[in-house]
Amino acid sequence: MSEAYETTEAEPALAVTGLRKVFGEVVAVEDVSFTVRRGGSLGIVGESGSGKTTVANMITGQERPSAGTIRACGRDRTAPARGGAERRRRGAEVQIVFQDPYSSLDPRQPVDRAIEEVLRLHQRERTSSARTARVGELIEMVGLDERQGRALPRALSGGQRQRVAIARALAAEPDVLILDESVAALDVSIQAQVLNLLSDLRERLSITYVLISHDLAVVRQLTETVVVMQHGAVVERGTTTDVLDAPQHDYTRRLRASVPTPGWDLTEVRRAFSPATP
Repeated sequence: MSEAYETTEAEPALAVTGLRKVFGEVVAVEDVSFTVRRGGSLGIVGESGSGKTTVANMITGQERPSAGTIRACGRDRTAPARGGAERRRRGAEVQIVFQDPYSSLDPRQPVDRAIEEVLRLHQRERTSSARTARVGELIEMVGLDERQGRALPRALSGGQRQRVAIARALAAEPDVLILDESVAALDVSIQAQVLNLLSDLRERLSITYVLISHDLAVVRQLTETVVVMQHGAVVERGTTTDVLDAPQHDYTRRLRASVPTPGWDLTEVRRAFSPATP
């Protein structure tokens, strides 16, 4: 994790307060607040268009908030970063893994070089031999072998490419890792393997997770707390177990009802989300 992160144990790894984002006349996010403890895990759930990805983009600096504050690792990151040094510092604090690893990887760059590139940027004090050794450690850490580490992205499966994306994000040694629908594009069996990997990594590295997802089963497996978003606002929050087992808000109950179960009736799910539903 980032050596520059020196703070009290009580200070959260991530604190978002009164976050708002407006695109033209559209309010995409309105008064969103939450905290995540160091080494903790938070799920942000909701349907497409609920504002959850916009929140992630503001945390990572891809979007600038219209109002509110964002603090990560004890430092404010609400305003745009000034200069390369601050951008590198922020990148060493918060990294993101996207849904589609193929589009975020250079198709002409072998896996080991893609990971080493991050090390050269964020771990400048390492020697060339130390970087090479660390690349090998990261490749092994995410469950890949040396041959896969030398491969181009097109030679890897979707699950293997997502493991590469995780390794590359971890190369910066971030304190906070944002997972933006990071297993949504994978087959169920591969998804389970990557989720197990992520669970193991959080325990091993004491890293903080923010999971952006519409999949409540994924949220249940990987997070301790959850916020539920609808139309840009938080409608429910609490421990993951409490919110998913005994949802208090009607929208959360409908999300929960949409999870496939044995004997699942698609007609009932469609009815639950129809405009006529109270």
